[in-house]
Amino acid sequence: MAGEKQAVPPKPMRLAVFANFFKGYMSVSTIVAASIPIPVASWKLIPIYAQQRGFLTVYASLFCFLLLAFVFSVQHRLARPMFFRSGLSGTIATLPLVFIVLTLGCIIAYHVVLGQSIAQLRELGLRFTTTELLDKVDASEIPHAVELAAYYLGIFIFAEAAFVLMAIREYLQDLLHLDEVSLLHGQARAIDAPAEAHLPAVPESTRAPG
Repeated sequence: MAGEKQAVPPKPMRLAVFANFFKGYMSVSTIVAASIPIPVASWKLIPIYAQQRGFLTVYASLFCFLLLAFVFSVQHRLARPMFFRSGLSGTIATLPLVFIVLTLGCIIAYHVVLGQSIAQLRELGLRFTTTELLDKVDASEIPHAVELAAYYLGIFIFAEAAFVLMAIREYLQDLLHLDEVSLLHGQARAIDAPAEAHLPAVPESTRAPG
């Protein structure tokens, strides 16, 4: 009947839309990105003490998922400084590069400390190969165990932070329909819009009382 209201199709969950966008942007899902520590540890791609491999794999994946969820939860606060000039624009723009440099720093520091740890074990008279030392040394006997754990976690956490920030920018640009050419000229203009695009204003009813 003409008077009947047409059924409105349910909107997809925001998190599902966000995850699908990540699949298209990086050719992998966010689940795979945050789970990278698991195959890395399983295939022994990074040398690590066997006694540390299990809990560090869990911690690294846990913090990657938490970081992903946190950035997604504050995406609205990131949108304005990312695309509209403000005091934080330059800082946010350089954060991915900072995190990439920190990832490289953690990689180098991890291998340096690991070499020192193995050398210290050999000074104690343990004449085994590096692989045997990594597999057989007890957790309480690992030299520099805390430093190794911190640098190992830093490798994945900083890498995930850089990945998420770069991807959230592309996600927000697509969500706001911002034109790529206008962004290259230092402006934020919606696609096919004659004037500069602006983020939607906050309704009066939702603003905090002054």
